[in-house]
Amino acid sequence: MSTRIRRPRVTLRGLAFGAIVLLLLLPAGFFFFWMVSSSFKQGVDIYTMPPKWFDFTPTFDNYARAFERTPFLKYAGNSTIVAVASSLLGLIVGVPAAYTIARYNQKRLAVSLLTARLLPGVAFLVPFFILFTQVGLVGTFPALILAHVLVTFPLTVFIMINFFESIPDELYDAAEVDGCTKLGVFFRVALPLTKTGMVTSAILAFIFSWNDFKMALILSSAETRTLPVAVYNFVHEASLEWGPMMAYATVITLPIIIVTVFAQKHIVTGMTAGSIK
Repeated sequence: MSTRIRRPRVTLRGLAFGAIVLLLLLPAGFFFFWMVSSSFKQGVDIYTMPPKWFDFTPTFDNYARAFERTPFLKYAGNSTIVAVASSLLGLIVGVPAAYTIARYNQKRLAVSLLTARLLPGVAFLVPFFILFTQVGLVGTFPALILAHVLVTFPLTVFIMINFFESIPDELYDAAEVDGCTKLGVFFRVALPLTKTGMVTSAILAFIFSWNDFKMALILSSAETRTLPVAVYNFVHEASLEWGPMMAYATVITLPIIIVTVFAQKHIVTGMTAGSIK
């Protein structure tokens, strides 16, 4: 007796959705392709009009010049320190806040945090600079870490609220009947059931911190400079070193692509949690 394998039906609605997604991704795909291809071109090939998309001789000279001009390992270490520390600190602060909002139905506080998340990061830059200048933290790791945490904190709370709200109240009540304190309910019931949300929040916070340019440009120093700011070394008063700059940007982008590819399941789960209960 043979078993017939059911194939997913292709519908007009599905095709339309796929076409729209592809159309939205085309600009990002084009710029990524332009960045990577330019990193392997000679200067004359980059400026050629019409552009040479494939008919050029690849070279690694841009990568060699990029690594010679800047201390890549130092800047990569700075980026890793800031990204990891801000992600962990964001979880330590954001997860309890999200639990409190979800458990005790603090809707107004949630709306306030969401409103803060809608503001562009540059809106916080001037207050951060004035504050950290007053306390002598400009150019230090704590300044960058705190600035990133304050921007990603609303996102962490927003994601985690959906996870905590998806936990039935009966589980909380049962834990309290069994003798758990309020802190015990949080650590023994809520946290183990929301690990996916915490992973998602940490990944998104890490990506933001790794890619941040504006805050790192203003709040960092020569010793705490991160990789995105290092790209700015190839911008001169009268010219741009497109080849080394594109090579550097490609190397910086690779870790984020790797993290996104391997963690895409957690990201999708985290962003859609709470939409269906």
